[in-house]
Amino acid sequence: MANVLIGFWLLLIILIAAAFLAYYFFPAAFPVFRRHANVPNQGVIKRDWVATGRIDFATSITEVTSNPGDYDQPAEFKLLVEERRIVESLAGNENLEVQWRLANLREAKAVVKQYHKYLSDHSLIKTVFDETPSLLPPGIGPDPISRPADKGKSEDDAQPH
Repeated sequence: MANVLIGFWLLLIILIAAAFLAYYFFPAAFPVFRRHANVPNQGVIKRDWVATGRIDFATSITEVTSNPGDYDQPAEFKLLVEERRIVESLAGNENLEVQWRLANLREAKAVVKQYHKYLSDHSLIKTVFDETPSLLPPGIGPDPISRPADKGKSEDDAQPH
């Protein structure tokens, strides 16, 4: 009789260990036991996500904000866009949800376009001249008529016959 009880206890321990290992390595097989803490409130979406037009920049560098000397150091920034939506809860209350997300390429181009427009409207863009200025004053330089390739040739050789 004792051998039978020990066998049942051993079988029960093996089954518990197998269930734990199955849950640990294959959690998708047990959706009932998943935590639902990250599931948003269930309700009716009255207005889906709409961009508000507000933007912000984010970076993972914490020293930038703590050390004022690092303000002029280059860093990697990410453009964030604010979005809002209205959800009606099960009780009938309207809830405003706000989220910040990374901007897509179209939104980033729009921000850069507005920035360049602002710079040009306020004459803050510095342009490079199309012609590079000569470092020497006029009259002190190589003679444009006598080129090094033409040295040793006479004027008669330069004219076509």
